[in-house]
Amino acid sequence: DEFDKMANNDRVAIHEAMEQQCVTIAKAGMHVTLNARCSVTAAANPKYGSFDPSLTLAKNIGLEDSLLSRFDLIYIVRDLTTEEIDRKIATQVLRQAMQRLGGEGSRRGVEYMHSSILER
Repeated sequence: DEFDKMANNDRVAIHEAMEQQCVTIAKAGMHVTLNARCSVTAAANPKYGSFDPSLTLAKNIGLEDSLLSRFDLIYIVRDLTTEEIDRKIATQVLRQAMQRLGGEGSRRGVEYMHSSILER
């Protein structure tokens, strides 16, 4: 998760593991190369807060093409918002919360205040 927020030195390390299928460790005067046989599943958020279809994938998430090319499959999941769909989702979430709480009578204090704000 949050592959886009990875530190630069970590990106270099994972790039080596994905490209050469080995990991190099230099610690306590020892220099060791280990085989890396694993799958990588990663998730990244758009760099500017929302996905811009006019930009390339690399620019949208701020990763180099050389690193992205190491993935066999890349899926883009977008939330195409419309007021009508968002309102239906919010209504359903509130309905489920009210059923869990047993209707209006059992809510109190901050819980009641927040639910009344959301209902508007």
